[in-house]
Amino acid sequence: MPNDDDRPATKQDLNDLRNELHGSIDRLREELVEQMRDMQTEVLRAFHGWASPIEIRLRALPNMEERLVLLEERVSGIERREKRT
Repeated sequence: MPNDDDRPATKQDLNDLRNELHGSIDRLREELVEQMRDMQTEVLRAFHGWASPIEIRLRALPNMEERLVLLEERVSGIERREKRT
């Protein structure tokens, strides 16, 4: 008496296998997309964590530029006084 492993595959067996494979591939695709979204979120969070302190520093630059202009004016004033004497 032959067991099920020895019998030839029928069209129904092949269709069942095809449907099972399509279901597995769809499930794997969904898992892959979910993992890619998770990785994207992690990258964006890491970048945001790095960019926040940089943004704070960049916001402080206009004040720094104003201070630099004032210092340049003061140095120029000192240099002009020294040239007169």
